[in-house]
Amino acid sequence: MRLPDAPEGTTVAFTDGRWEGDGVVIELQPQCGIGDMTGDAAADAVGAIKVTTGGTGKFYGLVTWRNDAGTPVPAAAVSLGDRTPVVSIDISSAPVRQATVVYLTRGDSEPTAVVTLRRTAVYQVTEPAMVELHHSDAPYTP
Repeated sequence: MRLPDAPEGTTVAFTDGRWEGDGVVIELQPQCGIGDMTGDAAADAVGAIKVTTGGTGKFYGLVTWRNDAGTPVPAAAVSLGDRTPVVSIDISSAPVRQATVVYLTRGDSEPTAVVTLRRTAVYQVTEPAMVELHHSDAPYTP
């Protein structure tokens, strides 16, 4: 599975929550939700990542790690875009297999240097992707 915004053909193995290679840095973010996302009743994890590539961009994404007999295995991922930090991740027990993610973003016509919206989005795993089911936006002022 390819991590969002990571270099093609690269295997990413985190050390202390960080990976570096070819000018790219991928860092696990503190936001994480635990619960069944893959339908096997095992506790999976949905976590936020930040990818920097040497420019001004900071690309955020979500990754679902499937619980395979206690070993975390990357199962699905989605990019949230440039400069869109994740605020929280919550995995619901009913309906099961959905993650509610709150992150900061902006309107389509606004510059990437600002965040003006607090988006609450609901995702479901359809391996190898995380699919957004719906979202709602609220104004955000830093």
